[in-house]
Amino acid sequence: MATTRESPLPILATTQESPLPKSTLSPFTLVNSVFLMVGSGGAALLLRIYFIHGGQRIWLSSFLQVAGWPLLLLPLSFSKKKFNLSLFIYSVFTFIGIFWALDSYLYALASSLLPLSTSSLVICSQLAFTAVSAFLLVRQRFTPYSFNAVVLLTIGPAVLTLGEGSDRPEGESKGKYIFGLLMAVAAAALAGFIFATMELVMRRGKVVQTYAAAIEMQLAISISGSVFCLIGMIINNDFQAIQREAREFGLGRTKYFMVLIWDAVFWQLSTIGLIGLVSGASSLFVSVMIALTLPLIEILAVIFLHEKFSASKGIALVLSIWGFISYLYGEKRQSDKAKKVAQQEPVTRAENELSANELT
Repeated sequence: MATTRESPLPILATTQESPLPKSTLSPFTLVNSVFLMVGSGGAALLLRIYFIHGGQRIWLSSFLQVAGWPLLLLPLSFSKKKFNLSLFIYSVFTFIGIFWALDSYLYALASSLLPLSTSSLVICSQLAFTAVSAFLLVRQRFTPYSFNAVVLLTIGPAVLTLGEGSDRPEGESKGKYIFGLLMAVAAAALAGFIFATMELVMRRGKVVQTYAAAIEMQLAISISGSVFCLIGMIINNDFQAIQREAREFGLGRTKYFMVLIWDAVFWQLSTIGLIGLVSGASSLFVSVMIALTLPLIEILAVIFLHEKFSASKGIALVLSIWGFISYLYGEKRQSDKAKKVAQQEPVTRAENELSANELT
């Protein structure tokens, strides 16, 4: 009997080291969250600055969102293992890059017509589209808290219609303003579908959670997206217009090119964070983090672009933050529950083994 009572002790010791469910607070996830927030905030601000001071090229703006991929070659060169993905994953992400470029075009079009604070609020509705896509494609499980977050983050942008036109840029028609809102919603819907599709491919392909793999996925998306946008630029004669646009830019020729270059850099930073979060957490968590970036963008818009902060924007912002808190609280409850189950399961198994030994 003495030996049988001692047997659970080594089992209990191993339970402390047993793997727990994937956490949204892992170092990998936290670093990518910072990349996404800093990149998204900086890129959105610079893109709006481009349009405010005389920029008019939509395809060029779309190209900037995917064209910074050469910057990824340097960190990738330090990776010991090259080609971390299968040919199937490369092919699928290359195809996704076309839709990514199309989404970039829709976002650029919306940014050219809407104030930064308004377009950002509408883009947050992608959480609802991501939730639906994730439910259909990857069987995303919903809790009352995540469902509440989706509802709140969907209602938030809709509230903007209550104050429709109050922040319409001077000289812009009501029709163009509404068209910009529709393009922002379309961009959000397509982004939600893309995020869920990426998560599905990563799960099916069993992609390992490393930065080398995330960079290679981003390269596949960015290269194909760049080619797609370059074709659009050629058809739209953007290359011939760049020099003229630089001369007429409100901040000067030098700052024109600086805006373009740094916008491309921030977009790549945002994308690497986004892909890392899809790999390390989930597509739904990506949309939640984008929603969390909203207060930062609102502050930047008020400080640097002197945009009005209307009552409808305030209500939408409160609802968006409320939705984020609801989601985060629900995730914490689920994580704590999963950890508790994971820790109790080996103990229960050890007790069952002890009972079996005693019976024998």
